[in-house]
Amino acid sequence: MKKIILMAVAAMMATMSANAQDEKNEIGVFYGVQSASNILSYTTSAISAASGDQSSWWGPVGVEYYHHLTPVVAVGGVAAFAGCKAIDKKSNSKDITDTFITVMPSVKFNWLRKKAFGMYSAFSAGVMLISVSVDGEAKRLDPDAKDETLATFMFQATALGLEFGGNVRGFVEAGLGEKGLLCAGLRYRF
Repeated sequence: MKKIILMAVAAMMATMSANAQDEKNEIGVFYGVQSASNILSYTTSAISAASGDQSSWWGPVGVEYYHHLTPVVAVGGVAAFAGCKAIDKKSNSKDITDTFITVMPSVKFNWLRKKAFGMYSAFSAGVMLISVSVDGEAKRLDPDAKDETLATFMFQATALGLEFGGNVRGFVEAGLGEKGLLCAGLRYRF
C-alpha cells in the first residue's frame, strides 16, 4: 500500500512540478572530467610511461540535444570527442594517438523545472569509436604495430544534474560514463 501511495504522490508531483513553458528544445555544449575514455587513456598511459612515454589527454568535449515530450521527460542525443597522445621521451616524437568519438541516444528526467533552476537525471547509451594511430618511431621499432579502429558500447548515467539561468543555462552534472564523473556546460532552450 505504501508503494502505491508513494508512486501516486510521485506521479502528481511530476505533473505539477514544472512551470508552463513554451521552450521544448534545448541544445548544449559540455566538457567532462574523469570520463570512461580518460580512464582508458590513464590505463594505457601507465603502461606507456613504463616504456618511457609521456601522455596527455583531453575531453570529453561534446554537444547534446533534447526535445521535451512532457515537462518531465525529454529525449535526444549526446555526441562527445576525447583523445590521448603518447610522446616518446627520448625522441620527443608522437608514438600513439587515441581518438574517442561517442554517439548516444539519451533520455532526461526533470525532477524540478523552475524558471531559473532545475534538477534532473539522465541516461544515455550508444557506441564509442576508438581510433588508435601508431606514429613514426613506434612503427619503426615494432613492424607489427598498425592503426586500428574499434567500436564498443558506451553509456552515461547522470545521477544528478543541476541547471541555472534563463533560456541560456549553465549546468553541472555528476555521473558515470563518457560525459565523466563531473561535467559542466551551457544549454540554450528554444
